[in-house]
Amino acid sequence: MQEHLVAPFLNWAEAHSAWAPAIVFLLAFIESLPVIGLAVPGTALLLGIGMLIALDLLPALPTVLAAIVGAALGDSFGYAVARRMGPRLVRRYLPVRWRRAYARALLMFRRWGWWAVFASRFFAPLRAFVPVIAGLSAMTALRFQTANVTSAVIWALLLLMPALLAEWAATLLPRNVDVAWLAAGGLALLASGLFAAWWRRRAGPT
Repeated sequence: MQEHLVAPFLNWAEAHSAWAPAIVFLLAFIESLPVIGLAVPGTALLLGIGMLIALDLLPALPTVLAAIVGAALGDSFGYAVARRMGPRLVRRYLPVRWRRAYARALLMFRRWGWWAVFASRFFAPLRAFVPVIAGLSAMTALRFQTANVTSAVIWALLLLMPALLAEWAATLLPRNVDVAWLAAGGLALLASGLFAAWWRRRAGPT
């Protein structure tokens, strides 16, 4: 189904490049909404938009900014609704047999909430639900928004501008540097940092 949608969408976007930022904003916003976001092949469409940007067929800066704002607002919407209405709906409608598991999930989220919000941006099935859990757990707006906006910026750049980022990085490196090994080393350092942070949090204060 996605393959049948992507090609016509990209043809339309290329022919109506002035509308690209608005369309990208809507895609990023809808894909971040609870439940609805699961039905929208936003990632595949946005990757196609990134190809058009790399070919200089679409404006880069306004399109990327639109993706950042749309993604951040979509997650903010789910968070705000869940924080305002969620606890009341849970008390009224959640079956009793599920409430202990729900309480455990909230406790776990309150411990790992910032990282959960940040990481879920890069996993489509989670992206539509984690902001809701953040709202239900009463995560503070400051913690949520720092993770939300930071991840939205990185997500948009990686999704829409991978070719341009690689080209820019290559210009900063000496010619004899193997970019693949450098990228692998960077990923290893990032993974090590995340693991160290997780372990420190798990161990608690010394």
